[in-house]
Amino acid sequence: MERYSRQILVDKFGKKGQELLKKKSALVVGIGGTGGLISQLLVRAGLGTVYINDYDYVSISNIHRQLLYDENDIGKKKVEVAAKKLAEMNSETRVIPLEGHLTSNVLEDYVKRVDIVMDGTDNFETRFLLNDVCVKHGKPWIYSGVLATYGNVMPIIPKKTACLRCLMRDLPEKYETTNTRGILNSIPSAIASMAVSLAFRILLGENVESAIYYYDGWELRIEKIPLKRQEDCPACSLGRYDFL
Repeated sequence: MERYSRQILVDKFGKKGQELLKKKSALVVGIGGTGGLISQLLVRAGLGTVYINDYDYVSISNIHRQLLYDENDIGKKKVEVAAKKLAEMNSETRVIPLEGHLTSNVLEDYVKRVDIVMDGTDNFETRFLLNDVCVKHGKPWIYSGVLATYGNVMPIIPKKTACLRCLMRDLPEKYETTNTRGILNSIPSAIASMAVSLAFRILLGENVESAIYYYDGWELRIEKIPLKRQEDCPACSLGRYDFL
């Protein structure tokens, strides 16, 4: 256990937590700035199995914030590059690449296999789909979003916390992305770290509050905004999975 010795020394983690983590699995959807670091942290921490999914190729505009890639990777498939590098970080963790867009049926299949789903995406269409699949199958997932100089993290545990559709009933007609507003390169790392800390707590059996965490990386401010499950939520209350 020497590899994880410094982690085991943490009171809230310990040897028991490390052994439990080895039995757990996660699906990371999107392995760019946020998802790439989420993947690295999970692999380095000793999670048993990490599935990674992406459809994109590494571009020069990725390099400033997507720490999993470097200039030699430009033009290559992210999922292939990431799988190789992640495997080299920890041979004890199984890293399983899933290439391309995941259809609803395929996504459901993989969600049923894992203990938690991590959001590394950059669009709400995919996030609403993830929410439907995870709520339907009772799997926890963590929403992570970044833009400009800030980001949000929200742990979602079906039937216990608010889900994404409790927060946003329908897809926004318009929303900005890093393509339109940009992104400070320190923000994805901060949000990924918060998401993985929440994931550890969930995987180790701790209760987490129903809340969304807002991080302003320019003003160095974190806010926790409590959320309530909505009795009329189409997904987690009424069992209607419109995005599937």
